[in-house]
Amino acid sequence: MTDKTKILFLGNSSFLQRRILPAVIKIKKLEVLICSKSSKINQKKKIFYNNYNEALNTKPDIVYISLTNNLHFKMAKSALEKNCNVIVDKPITQNLIEAKKLIKIAKNRKLLLAEATVFNYHKAYKKILKIVGKAKNIIHIQTNFNIPVIKNISKVLQTNGDNLMDMSPYAAAIIRLFFKKKFKISLRKVFYGKTKLVKNFYIFCHDQKLTYFGNFGNEREYLSEIKFFSKKKIVSINHQAFALPANKKIPLTIKENNKFIQINSPKDDAIKNFMNDILKSIKNKKYVNYYNNIFFDASIRDQLRKQ
Repeated sequence: MTDKTKILFLGNSSFLQRRILPAVIKIKKLEVLICSKSSKINQKKKIFYNNYNEALNTKPDIVYISLTNNLHFKMAKSALEKNCNVIVDKPITQNLIEAKKLIKIAKNRKLLLAEATVFNYHKAYKKILKIVGKAKNIIHIQTNFNIPVIKNISKVLQTNGDNLMDMSPYAAAIIRLFFKKKFKISLRKVFYGKTKLVKNFYIFCHDQKLTYFGNFGNEREYLSEIKFFSKKKIVSINHQAFALPANKKIPLTIKENNKFIQINSPKDDAIKNFMNDILKSIKNKKYVNYYNNIFFDASIRDQLRKQ
């Protein structure tokens, strides 16, 4: 790589503009390029291309795919076959078979392949583990992630898939981060009318020491929270738990001895931390953990789909 690592973003979503780019631009090692079919070329806004293949032919060091879910596999495969390191927004693929194919290509070409499920890269989660002692002290985890009515829901379902497709990466990541090998999962789904498209789902996972309950729903009051239970404490992030803001201290609520106290976790940037980890891995050519995480999470998502 040159002194500046070229990172090409395929797609120019509001989330990319609002959350990802502000973090990436802070990393001086990175030179940002954007390819967007829906935006005019504007070099001041880093938009250099309107054609994905043309952009990939410039051979960037890293390709970050931030397109609708139905395009993730196709564009990730194309980028890997151009010998680019690849990051893909969650979910990286729509099923385990596609994930295996991408991992195989990445391994054969000795390239990075990573899924950007990054909430746990924020230091607030390390702070929580410090409060409860260690991860082994956690006996129960509870998450609630609900979003309001989505405009143009029919179009969204066609391009991004249903709620199980879009939100199950968070549940899979919780299981990967906190559970050992032997665990059991049960699931309840609520569908859109008479379709097989999942509107809401409720997941329960347990092993001999730990339980996890997750509630993920559409067309509800917005809520994004996570609670960690130990025998003596309950520690909660009550807002934006899966997308913590980079420019704010994060309030943590602690309940102990039937009393509530609130402390703040310092400002941090999960996306910036994730990207720095990516750059370190590329420098050292160590990608196995990313491959393993993709395989594990995709396996969990496939299991949920089949239940």
